[in-house]
Amino acid sequence: MKKNCKKNWIFFLLVLFGGLIGGYCIGLYSYDSLSEELIKQLQDQNISKEMVALSSMIQYGIIFGLILASIGIVLSKKIKLWKDFKLNKTAILTTTITAIIGALILFPGDKLIFGSLSTWVREQYTLKPTIYKMIGGLLVGGIIEEVMMRLFFMSLVVFIIKTKYHLKKKEIPTKIYVIANIIAALLFAVGHLPSTATMTALTPVIIIRCFLFNGGLGLVFGYLYRKYGIGYAMLSHGLCHLISDILMLIFI
Repeated sequence: MKKNCKKNWIFFLLVLFGGLIGGYCIGLYSYDSLSEELIKQLQDQNISKEMVALSSMIQYGIIFGLILASIGIVLSKKIKLWKDFKLNKTAILTTTITAIIGALILFPGDKLIFGSLSTWVREQYTLKPTIYKMIGGLLVGGIIEEVMMRLFFMSLVVFIIKTKYHLKKKEIPTKIYVIANIIAALLFAVGHLPSTATMTALTPVIIIRCFLFNGGLGLVFGYLYRKYGIGYAMLSHGLCHLISDILMLIFI
C-alpha cells in the first residue's frame, strides 16, 4: 500500500512540475505566436506576456495537471488501464519507433506535405524552434496532454460505456478501449483548432492537417497507454516533439 502511494506521489510531482514549467514556456511561446492584432488587443487590456505565461502555468500545472491526473488515476484503476511504469524491452522498442516515426511525420513530413498547400504551414518551418517551444512541447505535450486526453478522457469514456451497459465481466471488451481511443484522438485533434485559429484561418487544408496529424498520433499514444501504461504514452509523445524540434534545429 505504501509502495503504491509513493509511486502515485512521484507521478503527481512529475505532472505538477511538468505542467508548471511546460505551461510557463507554452505561455511565452503562444504569446509570441499570436498575430499582431491579437497582441495589440491584449496590450490594450493591460495583459502582458508574463501574465499570459503565468496563467498558462497555473492552467497546465494545476487544472489540467494535478486535478485531471487525480481523477484519471482513480478511473484508470477502475477500468484496469492503470499500469505502474516498469522497464520493458518491447515497450521501450515500440515507444522509440513510434516516437521517431511521429517526429518524422511532423518534420519534415508536415513541411513537405502541407507546406506545399499552405503558406502559413510553410512559414512555420522558416525559423528554428525556440527553447520555450521545445520545453513546452516536451513537458506539456508529453505529460499534460497525455494526462488530459488518455489518462483522464479516454479512461472516462471507457468507464461511462462500461457503466451505461452494466458490463460486469472482469474483462472489458477490447472494442470499448478502441472506441474510447478513437473518441479521445478526435477530441485531441479538435482541441488543437482553437490555438491554431489564433495564428491562421481554419481552411479545409488546415483542418485536415490537424485531424490527420494530431488525430493519427493520438491513436498511437492511446494504444501505448492501453498496452503499456500512461508512462510510455507520455514518453512517446514527449520524444516525438523533442526529436522533431531537434531535426528542425539541425536542418532549418
